[in-house]
Amino acid sequence: MKRNFMITKLAVFMVALVLTLAVTAVALAKGADEWKKAEGLYVWKQSAQYSNGFLFVKPMEEDLFLFEFKTMRGSEAEDSSYDYNVAGIFLVEDNGTGEAEFEVDKKPVKLTFTLKGKTIAVKQNGSMPADVSGEYDFQEKGYEATEAAATAILEGITPAKTSLNASNRPYRLVYANETVGGWFYDVRAIHQPGNKMFARFLIAADLTAVYRNDDVKNPQLIYGSPATMLTTEFAPLLKEEEEEEEEAPVPEGATEEKVEEKGSDRGEDQSRLSAVVSVGPENPEIKVGESSKLAVSIPGRLKYKLSDLKSSADDKVSVASDGTLAAKAEGAATISGKLTVDNASRDFKVDVTSYVPKLECDALPVHLEIGEKVELSAYITGQEGEVKPQWSVSDSKIAEIKDGVLTGKADGLVDVTAKYDKMERTWKVAAGKAELPKKGDAAKGDDGFDIFDLLIIGLPIVLIGGGIWMFMKRRKK
Repeated sequence: MKRNFMITKLAVFMVALVLTLAVTAVALAKGADEWKKAEGLYVWKQSAQYSNGFLFVKPMEEDLFLFEFKTMRGSEAEDSSYDYNVAGIFLVEDNGTGEAEFEVDKKPVKLTFTLKGKTIAVKQNGSMPADVSGEYDFQEKGYEATEAAATAILEGITPAKTSLNASNRPYRLVYANETVGGWFYDVRAIHQPGNKMFARFLIAADLTAVYRNDDVKNPQLIYGSPATMLTTEFAPLLKEEEEEEEEAPVPEGATEEKVEEKGSDRGEDQSRLSAVVSVGPENPEIKVGESSKLAVSIPGRLKYKLSDLKSSADDKVSVASDGTLAAKAEGAATISGKLTVDNASRDFKVDVTSYVPKLECDALPVHLEIGEKVELSAYITGQEGEVKPQWSVSDSKIAEIKDGVLTGKADGLVDVTAKYDKMERTWKVAAGKAELPKKGDAAKGDDGFDIFDLLIIGLPIVLIGGGIWMFMKRRKK
């Protein structure tokens, strides 16, 4: 009896333990899921004119999250403020809170993050140039990353991919002053003793992709996806120069900026923006009988693949599987296909024109008044610059050309001819009261009845009559 009671008690204990572990696991999973949904930009509740703060949170691998604080601190009395940015990685603990530990000026700092719906509460232990404690309310998903976040994101990727492990410590992460292709931060891992680089990375502007780029020629994707890079229209990392001014001293590690500049309109110069990734022909105009290639402009020398290539007018411009464009006949075509970079793809369309070189004269009018003078200029399609052909007219009584100037003299139609090398081109010009014949006039009679009108009316009559005749003949038989 006692033995059965002990067995029953043990069974109850085991069931309770399993249920407790299950509930705990569900709670932890729910906490991690809630944090992953919390990705985005948060605003400090105590933000004011001279003091404000922003917190950015981004999920990384497993229970690791990237954070970045952008803070401004100042006073109305001094009419100035300073900026301080700090970024790092926090780990979501078993209780659902996030904790980050790091050093500032060789002194330990600990940040605790607590998620409450659309609000993140932050508690700071330790000293930094700006205290980031307080509550931050969700604002939006979008965020403009900084070099600090680009450096910190590497700590959230497994060391097996980054080599940022114990065997390579101590090390420091540095970034180049200029970006790669206006999209990637160039970050390098340097051994503290000896200052020798042991790893190099390309980090996307929006922190959506990280490439290992040790040899520069063969970048390898180690985190995320280049999908947004393929669809982003303009490069966001082109910076404006800022003037340095002497003001009151600021804490070490902070950057100073006048408060009034915060509200100023500092829009980006549109002429400095460029497409992040573009696909197009090396030459959009191809001479018939010649060829060109599709060229891809992509930052960081990333490997890419072109597929599903098609031409809307294969008889005009054809496209091969390797992106070679061949001009077959005069005309235009749209080339479509798919561009793939690692695990991301996007469709594209580009226009190409094939041409036969010929003389053109845009300045030549179709109608010329008597006494009117027009200076003629000519060029060859597909070539840059103007050419000087030999000009002539069919009737010098109606118009004449002297020193490249066409002058109307009398009413009538005249042919203007240009000869250059082996090329020759003739245009009709009406002078005075004369008018050029309208298209189709030569195919019409005096009453304006078109021969095509006769075909349109007569052909159905012939077909119907023939059908009736065949039917009657068959019935008679």
